[in-house]
Amino acid sequence: MRIYVEVYGCAANRGDASIIEGVLLKEGHEIVGSIKDADVLIILTCTVIDTTQQRMIHRIRELKKERKKLIVAGCMASAQPEIVKEIGKDILLLPPRDVHKVVELLNGKKVEAEEKAGLPRKADLRLNVPISDGCLYNCSYCITKKARGDLTSYSLDKLVNDIREAVRNGCKEIRLTSQDTASYGFDSKDYKLPDLINEVASIEGEFMIRVGMMHPLSAIKILDELIEAYKNEKVYKFLHLPLQSASPKILKEMRRGYTYEMFKEIVDEFRKRFDNLNFATDVIVAFPGESEEDFEMTVEAIKELKPDVVNITRFSPRPGTPASKMKKLPTQVAKERSRKLTCVVNRISYENNLRYVGKIYKALILEEYKEWKVGKIDNYKSVFVDKAELGKFIKVKTISATSTHLNAINMEEK
Repeated sequence: MRIYVEVYGCAANRGDASIIEGVLLKEGHEIVGSIKDADVLIILTCTVIDTTQQRMIHRIRELKKERKKLIVAGCMASAQPEIVKEIGKDILLLPPRDVHKVVELLNGKKVEAEEKAGLPRKADLRLNVPISDGCLYNCSYCITKKARGDLTSYSLDKLVNDIREAVRNGCKEIRLTSQDTASYGFDSKDYKLPDLINEVASIEGEFMIRVGMMHPLSAIKILDELIEAYKNEKVYKFLHLPLQSASPKILKEMRRGYTYEMFKEIVDEFRKRFDNLNFATDVIVAFPGESEEDFEMTVEAIKELKPDVVNITRFSPRPGTPASKMKKLPTQVAKERSRKLTCVVNRISYENNLRYVGKIYKALILEEYKEWKVGKIDNYKSVFVDKAELGKFIKVKTISATSTHLNAINMEEK
């Protein structure tokens, strides 16, 4: 069969898509790039906030009009199957933990559960590798826990073999992904995230490893070993650690389980070891009950932490979560706080990036954007150059900066 795959949302979804495509290709199916050429349509959905959910509903309806077999995968398939079935009772559901069963779903067969490791994966220059599903925690606003369940870590040996095969086939960037990469192995396994990083880094070949988002409560438990693993030259010096709020009251309402001081300790320890650390964080503004004082605590924390990237989200109540029952703040308040924090963040990001101007770096070229080639330096900062070959490591010199990326020249171009 000819199959079209469309992906939305997080890196974990993109990792699941690579498994879906890899399994289908192994079974002799064809992946096509357009809906009109396909016999089967697959959409991997996201439902992290309401606007995304509405976008997914609209897209599923559009795909349903094609009158082709339709599979809805991703978080909506497990967290909100009733919404999908309202669009079409004949739509097939493929929950995140079952993406490797896509062939069986198409053939109408049931199979015994198996983990998402030791599987064929469709990889290009980049590969998102889900190392686990689910989470140890119960944040009051999060629907992803409902979608992906409790923590299940996948076999270290099988993951390493999968990654080794991808590198052998030309993959240059390995992205270890999960809802919380730092909790990998905490479900009574005899290995942890640093062990996985070290094993992957030992694979022969020239490639880079990006470690995905970590929950602070998990990261602090393995902090010393984690920092040691990050010292490997194949590991991007990139830390994605969501803060969400700096207010003790709001952190408690969110059920995050840590304090701002604990959070800052992790960032400080990383920066002591890596002076070029690229630090990304997430913030939710206008969480129910957030006063102006609570919000200002977060603003001041961002000014103190000076992150390179801040993903700002206005609170969105998700069905079935405790926070959905809390009184929502006015939309205008949420917009104003988002705007104010965005201004602060953009200024900090720009000032941070100015420090890189005029310096020479090794960059891995991974994609094209308009007339530019886009690469990543050793801490995952993006560099734009006008001429370069995809998949190559080159020497670049940065010449200017924006709040989002660095502009550079290819020093190896004659």
